[in-house]
Amino acid sequence: MNQLQVLLHTALIDSGHIEKCGLLIRDTSQIKTTSVGYKLEQSDVDTLVNAFNQPTLLRKKGLYFNEVYYTCIRADNEAIYAKENNRGLILIKTKVYILFGTFNDRMNPAIAIEAIEKLGDYFKAKEQQ
Repeated sequence: MNQLQVLLHTALIDSGHIEKCGLLIRDTSQIKTTSVGYKLEQSDVDTLVNAFNQPTLLRKKGLYFNEVYYTCIRADNEAIYAKENNRGLILIKTKVYILFGTFNDRMNPAIAIEAIEKLGDYFKAKEQQ
């Protein structure tokens, strides 16, 4: 595992509150890293990177990601929260990255959101240095 993968696993996956996660480069729509074994299609990467472009439309129409249709709960310039039944998707935007994670029906959504937001704050602070 690379250093960023270790960080994602330690902060998110190992906590038991995030099922799968990744870090995308906003400007190039490239995958920086994902949790071990998590494969993303380029169309899914593009969907996540472009999700922040039209938050009003996203709130109305939802988001199709990784073969799941998610209803948007929150969408603004910094974060997107979406759900499908008892599963969810969380996106946090920084200057450089989009951090995302999914949670399943055995995980607490509030704790999953908090975990992603804290790691997002870490990346935002690092980008300020």
